Amino acid sequence: MTTLPSLAGTLRVRPGLPRPHNLASDRRALAGLLLAGRSVVEAPHMLASLFTLCGHAHLLCATLALAAARGQDASASAAQRRALRRETARDHALRIGLDWPVELYVPGALPAWADSSHRSLRGCPWLAEAPRPEGDAIAWLADLLGTSPLAWLALWEREPAEWLSQWCERQRGWLPALLHACAPLANGVLQAAPPLRVHGSPSGLGAFAAGLGTAFEATAPTWRSQCAETGTWTRLHDPRAELPASAWERFGARIADLVRLSLPDAAERGGAGWLAAGALQTGIGEGLAWVETARGLLIHRARVDGRPADPRVAGYDVVAPTDWNFHSRGAVAHALERMPAQGGEAGALLRILMAAYDPCVRFEVPSRTATAELPHA
Repeated sequence: MTTLPSLAGTLRVRPGLPRPHNLASDRRALAGLLLAGRSVVEAPHMLASLFTLCGHAHLLCATLALAAARGQDASASAAQRRALRRETARDHALRIGLDWPVELYVPGALPAWADSSHRSLRGCPWLAEAPRPEGDAIAWLADLLGTSPLAWLALWEREPAEWLSQWCERQRGWLPALLHACAPLANGVLQAAPPLRVHGSPSGLGAFAAGLGTAFEATAPTWRSQCAETGTWTRLHDPRAELPASAWERFGARIADLVRLSLPDAAERGGAGWLAAGALQTGIGEGLAWVETARGLLIHRARVDGRPADPRVAGYDVVAPTDWNFHSRGAVAHALERMPAQGGEAGALLRILMAAYDPCVRFEVPSRTATAELPHA
């Protein structure tokens, strides 16, 4: 029986082996097969149902890509940006509160952290069914962080690693305690790939679109002939150009992203103005769209036929954050080369690495199967 997880694919990781033999993916380019000949009206909703993780982002990205392909206005509306903000913040809150206490596990401390994190999530305004006043998110974060979210963010932007260390050592609460406990394992220096900011210029996007399906496959992308990485630490509007040095700092970047999303709306700074999203027509009947999501940059390329009355999808590509970060020669594969295959810390090191880069599909190792799709993801 075919299930959604099997359709999504699986990552197979082998710590200790050299690249490209330590990381393989059987993810398939399903979007083009699924959407061929479909109406441009139903296509976005079909993709949102297929890609249940960040389904809201896939819906928006598909809507923009298909509009651009038809030569229509392809800018995200205020309502769409608010929805993207809300769902991305929700993803962050669930990832931090449900998954991190398990994935950043330190023996002997899990029950207390899990209980505390679950209590915190019950009061999270991003998880409420009905929209809550904007100030509620800031108040909830102040309780989670143990300090003013604005002050936390200002110190993070000034010196991320130093501030994260100080906060974890000085502040009480389950989240700083969790990060403090995992720091000895999570603070190892990672060899980062170049940051993916292809959406920074129309010419870069046009070159990327031209390369899809020729120089590389959508499930194993490169940019300027190199692997690249994407995440909350490669936002287009991030004032810091330097990439985090470790998995630990990448956890800090996710917290900072949640803070920015919880701020009042401000262009390129916070709220609904923080995440970049857009589209452009790259040829006759062809459009490219991009949306920043909880896991990084999502890109869709759409092609439509020429029937004006009832346009249909003629081709479709999806390039997800997992395709970049888990490239067989990328940043995660480089880290796996240096990771022990066995030993007392091997399992924890692997969990921490995978939590930092956060794949949207299951991953397997030779001796056991682990999953990145915990209750919410």
